Amino acid sequence: MKRARDRRDSTDPHLDDLIATLARALVCTRQSCAQAHLQRLQARLYRGQALCVQHWQDGHWQPLQVPLHELVTPAGIVASTLEVQIDCDVEESDADAHGQPPALALLPTHHQAPHRLTIVLHGGNPLRGELLLDGQLLRPLRIDPFTGREA
Repeated sequence: MKRARDRRDSTDPHLDDLIATLARALVCTRQSCAQAHLQRLQARLYRGQALCVQHWQDGHWQPLQVPLHELVTPAGIVASTLEVQIDCDVEESDADAHGQPPALALLPTHHQAPHRLTIVLHGGNPLRGELLLDGQLLRPLRIDPFTGREA
């Protein structure tokens, strides 16, 4: 009996490689972007500035000076989303020699094309995202952050 092919078996390996490369790039840049942003914030906030607040203590409000650098937590700063848009033409391809049915071929162009392929990745483990054509979902993405391949 012939086994039904998994949906991922019929996708374009070049597109899958692009998605895997983008996923690895998001994982690699998450920490470095967060660190650079934190350094910029700390350079601004470590100038001795403080936020004046009031807190309730012993039945009345007490003034409190909170140094601004204490309000920034490094763990709260991450690059969490990557979105790439590719202008493309869409053509129908013929059935191939391996018995695959006709399919749509996305042809990236260097000019304003009538269609747009969008790859959106959101951080996490696994990475999640969407593959969209003209805003319509082609397939959801779940990507292993270590291999860059769909989970």
